[in-house]
Amino acid sequence: MNGYERRTEQKKSRVRAAALELIRVYGTDKTSIKEIANKAGVSPASIYNYFGSKQGLMKDAIIWSLEERWKANEDLWNSDLPFPELVQRALSTKDSFIDQVDVEYLADPEIKQLIDDYYRRRYPRAVTEFLDKGRREGFIRESISVEAATFYLRMCQEALLRSELLKDENKSLLKELFNLMLYGLAGKPIDE
Repeated sequence: MNGYERRTEQKKSRVRAAALELIRVYGTDKTSIKEIANKAGVSPASIYNYFGSKQGLMKDAIIWSLEERWKANEDLWNSDLPFPELVQRALSTKDSFIDQVDVEYLADPEIKQLIDDYYRRRYPRAVTEFLDKGRREGFIRESISVEAATFYLRMCQEALLRSELLKDENKSLLKELFNLMLYGLAGKPIDE
């Protein structure tokens, strides 16, 4: 990639990030191209040149964000963190911009295919690697299937991301819930 292409990609990344940040605050309908351009430090014409339209930008930003989130998750799952800390970080991660995006964008065939690929191919592979790490460190039994673990982890993540649980006064409750998730009712707790 030459210098011009690198600068163009950096501008496009700033535009995507600005669009997603504004969507989180105002939603897609109340976010204008002009506001996105101002936040990203580019002209509105640049946004139209790069993405064609607001809808094109939104679609591109969603795809970019999903891919960035996937890369961040892969980096986390492949880290050298001890298994209990890895579980805590993985379960407490939430990408809230999806809650603000109009459903029409999520129904786009390209975005839908990316999400389907994630849940059919990428996520099960990541869960398998996650289970293998937990087994190597002695936290997960060999008899637990990928399907059961995937279902269980999604269920725990949904429960643990409820906003009332993420308040500072609930830290000890969250620690108990992580212990329960890792060890069940009859297992040993995490010391730290």
